[in-house]
Amino acid sequence: MSEVTTETKVNKIPVISITRKTVQFISFFLINYAILEWIFNTEFQVLDKLLQVLPFLESAKTAWGAGAGLLEYSFAFLSNGQIPYLLIGIIGVFGLFSGRIFCGWVCPSGFMQDLFSGFVSEPKRLSVETDKSMKKIKSVILGFLLLLFFIIYFFFHTDPTTYAEWIANFGSMAHNGLEYASLSEFLFVKTPDMLSNMFSSESSMFGSTWKIILFLVYVVVLISSAYYPRFYCRYLCPYGAAIKIFSKHSFLKLQRLPTRCPGRKKCGVCEQVCPKQIRILDEGFSGFTGDGECNLCLDCVEKCPYDAIKWKVGF
Repeated sequence: MSEVTTETKVNKIPVISITRKTVQFISFFLINYAILEWIFNTEFQVLDKLLQVLPFLESAKTAWGAGAGLLEYSFAFLSNGQIPYLLIGIIGVFGLFSGRIFCGWVCPSGFMQDLFSGFVSEPKRLSVETDKSMKKIKSVILGFLLLLFFIIYFFFHTDPTTYAEWIANFGSMAHNGLEYASLSEFLFVKTPDMLSNMFSSESSMFGSTWKIILFLVYVVVLISSAYYPRFYCRYLCPYGAAIKIFSKHSFLKLQRLPTRCPGRKKCGVCEQVCPKQIRILDEGFSGFTGDGECNLCLDCVEKCPYDAIKWKVGF
């Protein structure tokens, strides 16, 4: 019976994968619709009003300018002496009620990583311990940024002179905290700027030594994403670290059915196809989020030969 079930599952049309790629593709252009304006040499004023600011790392009209999103705005508020309670609350509510579905289905940086991983037929996997340790890096990055901006916030209220010096020394980063830590910023701001500079006689292609180093770092990240799916999301994304705090308790999650799942020894397909390398079979049957890492991409749902993974709604 299991062989028949497996064969039937494998031969099914990948409806979920096709649907997700379609949503990702449409979202990519809606979020970065300045690309469409550039291609067709026109302006989409309707989209400008409808999608003036989209949440979490992207702003519709700023795909070729400074990025803006909930985290960027949060850091900007801190740098101006205000604590962004509303923005933090929105991130929390979004994570609690929808998990990281934005990361799996909408995020343009995630979409680009998925495209890169499509060039490699058999993705590589890190050891369980290495993967677990490296997933802490994004929390360290977020923690460093928060510490930096709380220091700026402190000086804003106590020492205006020192505050002015901090702002001057950190330049644009003092207002856009993710300028150097965001793959979206690199893909949709820095890279277009670099390409435009190639045709400008007044500026160099790369700029400062720091920008060259940063460019090379992100090239390595993208190459790594081809071999290790969602490399940036797994290990480096500050937004991933922020929403993980809430999404691990998400109202929307996946559930493994004990009456259908034969376990790791007889199957293990779900873990093999998971782009975040989540140890699904170590998770409880009541529902899992992979400690807040699950992007709800549904690869495990679609490819499980026993139909043992389903949606679960509820805390």
